[in-house]
Amino acid sequence: MKKLFFAIILFFAMSFSTLSAQQDYVWEYYGLEVTVPDDFEVVKNSDTEFEMKGVGMGFYMYLFEEDIAVEDMDVAVVDVANSIAMEEIDAAQVIQGSGLDGYYVEGYKEGLRVMLAGMIDPKTQTNFFMLITFYDTDNVAESDALDIIHSVRTR
Repeated sequence: MKKLFFAIILFFAMSFSTLSAQQDYVWEYYGLEVTVPDDFEVVKNSDTEFEMKGVGMGFYMYLFEEDIAVEDMDVAVVDVANSIAMEEIDAAQVIQGSGLDGYYVEGYKEGLRVMLAGMIDPKTQTNFFMLITFYDTDNVAESDALDIIHSVRTR
């Protein structure tokens, strides 16, 4: 009985944390690269969306067609956050570098922490949103999510 209890505790502890080793993936259709923890696996890689799952985390990139200037990305991201009923939207910040510009916010949805970012590739005018979900109690996942957002780059 003690072994079963220990196994259950160990499973939950491991499911709410991520590993520090990392790997790179490419959204093939747009030549966008992202660095994620090594427990992530690609779930979808199509011409309109890119999805990965890791232990206790989800990562999604979706293309959007609207022509939005970098200066207006903050309003667009907040509008999307409101449209998907994110709660307690805060921690807004500009993202620059790696060939992409954008804006992100943090909040909650259905009990999960959510980081939502809107990004623009000024060279190709490719616009996309990133959504990262994780458990609020996972402090490592919060750091990993910020690393993921800042790791997205063009090839």
